[in-house]
Amino acid sequence: MSDTQPFQRMGEYNLEYDDGQREHVFRSWNRQILKTITDLTGKNLAIIVLAVALVLSLIVTIVVVSTASTTRTKPLVSQENFTVICQTNYPEDSSSSLYDNVFEDLSSDEINAIYKYVISQSDLYVEGSTDSSEGSVYGIELHIPNKTSAVDFLDSRGPKPAREARVFISHLNWIPPVVAEYVVGPLPTPTYHYYNPRHHEHVPYRFHPTFGYRKARDSLKTCLNDDLHMIFNESFGASLENCGRKCLDLMLQRTNSAYSEHTIILIYLVYKTDFPTVNTLDMVFLMNETHVGNEEFICESVFYGGQHFPSIDLFIKAYRRGDIKKVKMNFPSLAPGETSMPSTMHLRGKTFPHNDQAGPKEYEPDGKRYRVKGQHIEYMEWSFNYRISTVSGPQVWDVRWSGDRIAYEISLQELAVFYAGDNPATFYTHLSDSAFGIGNRAYGLMPGVDCPEHATFLPVTFFDEGESVTVANAFCVFEHNSGVPLRRHNSNLDFKNYGGLVDRVLVVRTIIVEYNYDYIFDMIFHQNGAIEVKTYATGYLMSHAFHDGDDRFGFKIANNIVGSIHHHLFNYKIDLDINGQANRYETLDLTLDERKWPWYKSGQETFQQLSFSHTLKESELQAVYRYNFSTPKYHIVYNNQERNKFGAHRSYRMSVDGFSKVLFPDDSPMLSSRKWCKYQIAATHRKDEEESSSSIFSMFDGQSPHVDFDRFLQDNESLVDQDLVFWVTVGVHHIPHTEDIPNTPTVGTQATISLMPYNYFPECPSVGSRDAVRADAIKDSVVFQDYNISLSSQCLPKTLNLTYLENDSSYLFP
Repeated sequence: MSDTQPFQRMGEYNLEYDDGQREHVFRSWNRQILKTITDLTGKNLAIIVLAVALVLSLIVTIVVVSTASTTRTKPLVSQENFTVICQTNYPEDSSSSLYDNVFEDLSSDEINAIYKYVISQSDLYVEGSTDSSEGSVYGIELHIPNKTSAVDFLDSRGPKPAREARVFISHLNWIPPVVAEYVVGPLPTPTYHYYNPRHHEHVPYRFHPTFGYRKARDSLKTCLNDDLHMIFNESFGASLENCGRKCLDLMLQRTNSAYSEHTIILIYLVYKTDFPTVNTLDMVFLMNETHVGNEEFICESVFYGGQHFPSIDLFIKAYRRGDIKKVKMNFPSLAPGETSMPSTMHLRGKTFPHNDQAGPKEYEPDGKRYRVKGQHIEYMEWSFNYRISTVSGPQVWDVRWSGDRIAYEISLQELAVFYAGDNPATFYTHLSDSAFGIGNRAYGLMPGVDCPEHATFLPVTFFDEGESVTVANAFCVFEHNSGVPLRRHNSNLDFKNYGGLVDRVLVVRTIIVEYNYDYIFDMIFHQNGAIEVKTYATGYLMSHAFHDGDDRFGFKIANNIVGSIHHHLFNYKIDLDINGQANRYETLDLTLDERKWPWYKSGQETFQQLSFSHTLKESELQAVYRYNFSTPKYHIVYNNQERNKFGAHRSYRMSVDGFSKVLFPDDSPMLSSRKWCKYQIAATHRKDEEESSSSIFSMFDGQSPHVDFDRFLQDNESLVDQDLVFWVTVGVHHIPHTEDIPNTPTVGTQATISLMPYNYFPECPSVGSRDAVRADAIKDSVVFQDYNISLSSQCLPKTLNLTYLENDSSYLFP
């Protein structure tokens, strides 16, 4: 549209024109009306009179518009233009009662009641202390009811399931010591407990996530004599004791039982700086258990300067004799001309922007267009429940579009990271982050950075060392303009028109901080019935000291420091219920159609073009999918009884941008308790006892996995017209580089699982969205439709107020 074309809003004449535009509008409309009068002359005098009256009325309209617009002479960015503060209200609640959410996380009162009940039960032998020699409670979280009971209640076919909790108890006085999982209920006042039938097998305590760390550290400290302290000071210019500002610290890393029957714990030195994993030192102590499960450790060997020594004594003797290559490193200090060290997140280097201008922001001119009721959220045609598992992280449940269930469960299952290096510390760093807890590490979202300022920030409550803890700013929910059209077209043919819909979405976000890495998890709900599950990785690198020939494991990121190569993997559970639970899984396999056509070279030669074929996955083993670029395909889920008016199955499609090849062989000890890593997609017949692909023990129980994902597939059950669950693995390989200092940028680290309607609707349901815009060219003007949602809404966004963060650090640092 040119600058001089009039822009007409249907049903509204609150127009703004400059002088040139007003003159053009007047002349254009006058010409059209005069032409109409000329055409009608001699035909009907009454029509002529009406035409004259129309001219006079339009003149009055133009004068009114001109007078109104001349009062708006100040730029729109002037605060004086605004008389209204942007609303922060939620839409009116159309329901008659609160949503009864069977997936809502345990409250603080419920957790405290459960803990009080457990320590009062004589048969559980639990004392109210985390240091108890008898037994202690390690974890408490919601026990999700069986799906049949939950769905019957949600669909008004049955009673509400009992509200219960999962409780992990360490029985240290049993022989041998074990960890057992119980179900405790009913809530809010518990009266019973029983072994969790989904995880009824007890786990040896030596696979417990905290096993051995404290005692291994204590054992090493007894070996730290004056000789070692002298070596620390000479080699690294710092010390563990009486260190002033140049301090060392110890970091511990425990290995998986798949590598050794005895528990091995690596203890390595780091500089105590803003963040230690990018300031690691060239010294590692390998602590080995003297007997399986006895939690008594000796220092079996020392790794120093790329050299391996069988004991501390032999290392000290070799150092004193000068028989070894000595390390000489300096405590991190400021580079010339800089005001902060490279490993910190302080401002430094060439600064920008050059002018003191704030960046663009989002605001909500008419208030929030979503509703949060407890942990139930409604947005446009979407409704769902969010929660967070202490063990496995963020989840959404009972996801519906316009009342129809699309997914029963979408949940993170596990985060795994495989490091590599030429030293024991990174060689053995193969992580399953559920061992440290995932949901209890969601905290500290910063308004304006981690989430937009207008987001709704939500807390989570979890159990920690004998009490409930509530963490603010753990989730954020916000509507977001993605900055691209969801769909659009500009037609410049005979019928000139434009149609488009901005891709406004609802985002539910949490960020998990697993020591050095920060993982951003988004659930994104689009107006076309699509859902995106998106993951980003950022945070600090894990590093190791550089040795000659070490370039195969990473690049230098600082003097004598290498960023360690590693592989991030994320496993999700996706339980789709497309038009009910009786679903099928098939792939549309892209292939080449080759045949002769009468219109191509007289039918004498063949021609290749794209085509596809249907492949129904009839059993669990048949459905195992390992990504292969040479066999592209669509992944489709549908109910065989439900077809659209054209005869196609009403389906949803899974599309993944982030499949990541695991290079290790299937029998690698690294995969023994992480067998889900082998498959990009696995489909199983849903069972409540196959609740998760992993467990809190998977980082350590490789010798005898508590959850062996391959067992889910071994019975090779039918997948035809069954309740199906999809286990989808995404990830990213990371070869660190200097631009990962101080933190790894999120650009290039994202992985996305998209769930999209596929012949499910008669047409794209977003045609019903009043966020759409339609423009039609009528001669020299444009008729513009905004469906009564004004594009020119104005209000003054609220100023970001961080006073509450300044006055209470627990919002960011619980």
